[in-house]
Amino acid sequence: MADERKRLVDVVVTEIIEQEGLARELAELAFLANQDGHQATAQMFTQICRQRRVKNMELRGTLAVLGISDSEPAGDAE
Repeated sequence: MADERKRLVDVVVTEIIEQEGLARELAELAFLANQDGHQATAQMFTQICRQRRVKNMELRGTLAVLGISDSEPAGDAE
């Protein structure tokens, strides 16, 4: 079971990295499109960038849950 959880954590971490990279690229494209006077295109890139960042936060939440479920249950230390 621990091996399965580790593989799942690895997949989630990889996806976080990919989503953040995509969000950065989209933000750069939005900036460049705006600089070139293509506001509608810049807004589209910005919207997609935000969606990727939200997805990234969801993935980080999943990662946190996996980390919590990995720890010992809370109880009396006595």
